[in-house]
Amino acid sequence: MKDLILKWALKNAVDHDGKAQLGAVIPKIIGEKPSLKDKVKEIAKEASAVLKEVNKMTIAEQTSKLEKIAPELLEKKEHKQGLPPLPDAIPGKVVMIFPPEPSKYTTIGHAKACILNYYYAKENKGKFIIRFEDTNWEKVKNEYYDQFLKDFEWLGIKWDKVDYVSDHVDDFYKSAEKLIKNDDAYMCNCPAETIHSHRFKKQSCACRKRSVKQNLELWEKMLDNKFKEGEYSLRAKIGMEHKNAAMRDPTIMRVLIGTHPRVGGKYSVWPVYDFATAIMDKIEGVTHRIRGKEFEVRAELQQWIQEKLGIKSPVVLEYARINFEGVPSSGRLIREGIATEKYLGWDDPRLSTIVALKKRGFLPEAIWKFSINTGMSKTESTLEWSIIEAENRKLIDPLAKRYFFVPNPIKLKVEKAPQLKAKLNYHPDKDFGSREIDTNDTFFIPGADAENMEKGELFRLKDLYNVKIIKKMKSELICEYAGKELVDNTKKIQWVTEDNVGIEIMVPNFKNVTLDFVKGIAEKSAVTIKIGEVIQFERFGFARLDSKDKTLKFVFAHK
Repeated sequence: MKDLILKWALKNAVDHDGKAQLGAVIPKIIGEKPSLKDKVKEIAKEASAVLKEVNKMTIAEQTSKLEKIAPELLEKKEHKQGLPPLPDAIPGKVVMIFPPEPSKYTTIGHAKACILNYYYAKENKGKFIIRFEDTNWEKVKNEYYDQFLKDFEWLGIKWDKVDYVSDHVDDFYKSAEKLIKNDDAYMCNCPAETIHSHRFKKQSCACRKRSVKQNLELWEKMLDNKFKEGEYSLRAKIGMEHKNAAMRDPTIMRVLIGTHPRVGGKYSVWPVYDFATAIMDKIEGVTHRIRGKEFEVRAELQQWIQEKLGIKSPVVLEYARINFEGVPSSGRLIREGIATEKYLGWDDPRLSTIVALKKRGFLPEAIWKFSINTGMSKTESTLEWSIIEAENRKLIDPLAKRYFFVPNPIKLKVEKAPQLKAKLNYHPDKDFGSREIDTNDTFFIPGADAENMEKGELFRLKDLYNVKIIKKMKSELICEYAGKELVDNTKKIQWVTEDNVGIEIMVPNFKNVTLDFVKGIAEKSAVTIKIGEVIQFERFGFARLDSKDKTLKFVFAHK
């Protein structure tokens, strides 16, 4: 009963903006199983508990779960998730940004945030800015700046401006000095460990009592490179007893000595994220921002800085971050994985970077649909790949040519086989042309299919003819020709002739976080596939050709 309730609760939720209704679910349950008609009270009690859990899920999670247990219900009505209107938006006056830190490659999380901000900016005839937050430059590389822009361009983002926080350091100095003069910031020479301890204990340090004059003198010395890293920092003067730990006199400027990828060694004093963000919103005239909920705790600090400096705070909308099962999103973990050769690089197909998705054969439109459909939920979730794969499948299915592929091949000999010229279409529904394959008495079929067959069994070589097994050996099947007419309930098996080409398919295994390499052979016409082309190996899945040599090497996309 619980499985039945879950199925119809998910269906009702997906069809009605993520909220299932008890009154709509119970009739569906009884309609499918009339014998439960006398147990309405019991069903209602059980269903109430199930609906409570279902309604906590995001629509993406509900859809994923329904696709697993009852995919046929999704085929009847596809849910379309919309986005709420942008609050307080004046058409033509909206300015929105996406601010990546160029410390890694673009991930699908970056892509979603960028797409949402861009979507709203253009919907409201506004301006869209890419802002590189590159003040914590120890992890920043020119390679990362370039890759973000390449990926955004591939996604179809047309920005109005690319801005760099590192171009505005002098503006941060002016704002910091204003806070000092207004006694809203002070210079602190406490070690980081002491600051952390004081923040935890809600205790102030002696530095807080410095006069405005003393703070200005120390600030000038810091700008004149008189201090080492960690010796002094500039802290906002808010209150060490504040309930939000982020507001307990946080550091806003600190010393970082080294060479910045863009501005070299011009500056040694740099703002922290919250201070830079608050000032940049004014410089760029930002009216609205959409960002991950993980920044929610920082919002109060940014608003405090803006209030003290007379800056109008933008309207901020937040949504929960999305993780993919078995996939790291942390730049640190990915960098470490690449350094230790756990991952092949930023385009390793086990990762959620845009270059990895491109390598697998995902289209920009699929990432757009995924980003819009997962929407602005505030419930954090870990999704399976099936969510975005379903979007990509709809797009590439009508575009991808079909080919026969035989993994781990076993030889098949057909006695009394007619010599035929098989004409096979490249697509069942589209006019992509066809290829002809000369056949005789020798074929190769998948080892997994051969293993499950028995002597005397009848099966069909797909789109060719029927054969019957008369002898089964470890490395070969001997069959006899059994006619061309279709026979109901017979297996249809992929096949390849002796005129074939070697294939290797790299398959990401997200459960074990490994890469599997499936080897086999494909029909000879596979040599015409172009590098970068996405095709479908029938009964195996979609794959993208990555390189060509004696063996064609593919990367698996999805089923």
